[in-house]
Amino acid sequence: MVGKTSLFTILTGVHQETHIGSTAVRTGVAQVPDPRLAELARLFEPPKVTHATVEYVDMPSVSKESLRDPSYLASLRVVDAFAHVLRLFEDATVPHEKGSIDPVRDLEDVEMELILSDLVVVEKRLERLEKDRKKIKSPDLDREFELLEKCKAALDQNHPLRQLELDAEAEKRLRGFQFLSQKPILYVLNLGESEAGKLHQREREYREGVLAGRSHVSAAAVCGKIEAELADFRCVVKRDGVAGGGLAAFKIQPL
Repeated sequence: MVGKTSLFTILTGVHQETHIGSTAVRTGVAQVPDPRLAELARLFEPPKVTHATVEYVDMPSVSKESLRDPSYLASLRVVDAFAHVLRLFEDATVPHEKGSIDPVRDLEDVEMELILSDLVVVEKRLERLEKDRKKIKSPDLDREFELLEKCKAALDQNHPLRQLELDAEAEKRLRGFQFLSQKPILYVLNLGESEAGKLHQREREYREGVLAGRSHVSAAAVCGKIEAELADFRCVVKRDGVAGGGLAAFKIQPL
């Protein structure tokens, strides 16, 4: 009830009935507008123009229970980044799962679940490495063990792995684990209508406040309700040809 699915629909245009507690995963693709591409297409006149795209995956809420589901975890691990929608809007008709509006609490709760999920993976792998290192001498196993010990120390202190400073070799070694707390996060601040004019102010507050000093994170503010209302408008374009004049008249009609 934070506006996650509504924002997914706005971005992708994918409409599908959902209900609270649903475990369904929805996927949608959005083109990335780029005026440079339009200019290049005008200059070179290629037979086909292909826009860059972003694939969005609308996941069920992160919780201890969902993170025990192998299929859910698999869906999370293959993404490139997370967009965590934080509810800042007040609406008595839309109850919050935890009874109050506290975006910082929600941010930390999800972060902790990602950290704990990674800690389980690290501990299991360290146990396996310990056994393997007793059987054979391998510099590769030793380096992996040392790296995972470093990861475990960070996770034990409730620090996500994205905050670790790693060289290229270490990054490559960790890539196969697809750790959740290592992925970049964009925090989407979902504001109410009364704060629609304070989007940049809110972003600055979070970047300089709770997110200050955190690596590979950022914040973007939106007013989900207004965006949803705008997305509900569809333009019906009617073109009238006028002989000799080439005049095009457009009628915009909200549906």
